[in-house]
Amino acid sequence: MSYKIAVSIPLMIAFSPVNAEELTEQNLMFVTSSPLSKKEAETIHPVNILTGNDLALKQGVTIGDTLKKELGIHSSSFGSSVGQPVIRGQFGSRVQVLQNGISSLDATGVSPDHANSTEGLFAKQIEVLRGPASLLYGSGAIGGVVNIIDNRIPLYVPESSDSSIEQRYNSVSESWTTGVKHEGGMDKLAWHIDGLIRESESYRVPNGGNDSNIVDNTDSESWSGSLGTSWVDDWGMIGVSVNYLDNNYGVPPVDELVRIDLKQTRYDMKAEFYEPFENIESLKFRLAYNDYKHVELEDGVTAGTKFDNQGFEGRAELVHHKIGFFDHGALGFQAQRKEFIAEGEEAFVPPSVTESYGIFAVEDIHVGDVTYEMGLRIEHQEIDAKGFSIEKHTPINASLSALWHASDDTLISLALTRAQRAPNVQELFSNGAHFATQSYELGDESLDLETSYNLEFGFRNDIDWLSMEFNLFHNWSKDYIIQQRTGQSFNLDTDQITAVCSVNCLPVYQMMQEDAKFYGFESQVSFPIWDAGNSTLEAQLFADYVRGQLDKGGNVPRLPPLRYGIQLDYVADKDFSAGLRLTKAEKQTKEADNESSTNGYLLLDVNMSYKMNVAKNNTALFFVKGNNLLNRTIRNSTSFLKDYAPEPGRGVELGVKINF
Repeated sequence: MSYKIAVSIPLMIAFSPVNAEELTEQNLMFVTSSPLSKKEAETIHPVNILTGNDLALKQGVTIGDTLKKELGIHSSSFGSSVGQPVIRGQFGSRVQVLQNGISSLDATGVSPDHANSTEGLFAKQIEVLRGPASLLYGSGAIGGVVNIIDNRIPLYVPESSDSSIEQRYNSVSESWTTGVKHEGGMDKLAWHIDGLIRESESYRVPNGGNDSNIVDNTDSESWSGSLGTSWVDDWGMIGVSVNYLDNNYGVPPVDELVRIDLKQTRYDMKAEFYEPFENIESLKFRLAYNDYKHVELEDGVTAGTKFDNQGFEGRAELVHHKIGFFDHGALGFQAQRKEFIAEGEEAFVPPSVTESYGIFAVEDIHVGDVTYEMGLRIEHQEIDAKGFSIEKHTPINASLSALWHASDDTLISLALTRAQRAPNVQELFSNGAHFATQSYELGDESLDLETSYNLEFGFRNDIDWLSMEFNLFHNWSKDYIIQQRTGQSFNLDTDQITAVCSVNCLPVYQMMQEDAKFYGFESQVSFPIWDAGNSTLEAQLFADYVRGQLDKGGNVPRLPPLRYGIQLDYVADKDFSAGLRLTKAEKQTKEADNESSTNGYLLLDVNMSYKMNVAKNNTALFFVKGNNLLNRTIRNSTSFLKDYAPEPGRGVELGVKINF
């Protein structure tokens, strides 16, 4: 594989996306996940932004599915209704999924079969922060941040009402999705209303994927609705919203059939004050309360384990103009409290209350063509689990970065980060059978802070006909928390851990800490093939890779493989577009102990879209996507269920979105 990496890196640097108009739009896009709200072209750290038609065409049922084609991002699938984003090989409790800058406050970190409660269909923009910028959101963001930005709490009063209806159909799972949205305003009052209904059958896989060519019990039914309003004035805005989600989905059966009945009510408040004091640019507040519950239905009917998570989070940010030798900066405070209860046969984690408090700062200094950025976050976490002593940890994160404007078209960045992550409830106190991952999990109360040092180099270049991005990173992790198979088994008949067990047993996994290192690259190059005035054809070459090794020998589990490919994009008259993407993933042979290798695959996807005016100020976007057109059996190395549930086979997705 090493020769393929050596070939792909210079290949990516030599060639690659995006026409001039799109580049202009990207340069104007602001990264709202950064407290300083910089333009994408001005950010020191790597960021992925999805918006507009690009977001509509990549939209999937899960956040992981939506983002899996972005540089450095994969999806950890657990059936068709669960897909957690994997950023540079990190996921779960190391990747934060946010809704408008506030945590999703659900139970995804407890188990990989728990769906994320944040819906992306109504997102105006999705931002992914890789590297040091994510540390401002807490120790749970040590791997990265995914921020779903919607308009549930409007920031402005629209000049006229804006409504849309969207309909999608996917043949591989016979799924139907209907979404409606309305936004309007009067005087200084603005409002937002949205609703979603989604139904799907169990999805199909290629011949040879399994015996039936269908992954049983992967059907789902869900609906959600949101209502938000805000008061907008010259001094700023203040608003609130409420969202309800009802999601019933099946988990691919390994030994038993389980469905999850999820219900959530979430309340949000947002306030922003512009120029409230001298030398203060803005003062922002975010509050969220989430009432999350789900029941695991055994045999699809009988209520089994119940999960209840009551979460609250508040965040305040003060952005200032020049103070002393700092040209621009932000100070902030964040607090979170979660009350978690699991009851039933699979309650392998005790009831607990987790509280955390953090202060953070990020400051810019401009010296000639170089921008220096310094970040610091100090956090304190306490976990009070029933039957155990209170565990306290104080992670400290710091970063120093530099961005050199080598020319008008070339940016070079270098970042050094020291980050810490506190162990969570599952890692500290788990003790029981976890049927979702087919394992018996044992926590360790003595786990200490996980500390990592990251060095990252970035290069970006945008000239008239060529656009390039290249990121190279190396991470040294001290006391990295992993689940290590002990070689023992848990006998389900006798409820005993034994050295040898032949039938009805689960392998025993023990939480432990080992030093580890991660390194890899992300590369993307875009260039035009032809430009005929009203039509263009562009090519994009891409590649990404991450390697995770334990210092005492062995590999970090469930890592994605080397991935590379080509994408062609055709645009005619700005209204019609078509794309083809061919992705090659190499075989993943760097598996962890007691983990099987994963075959590589070749994935071919295509899409077409057409935007037309149907009436005055009314538009319709029609699109069709062909997924896995080669109908290859694809097993995802980042998935716990790769051997039982391959990725979906050949499918066609049709959709229309009408704005009026």
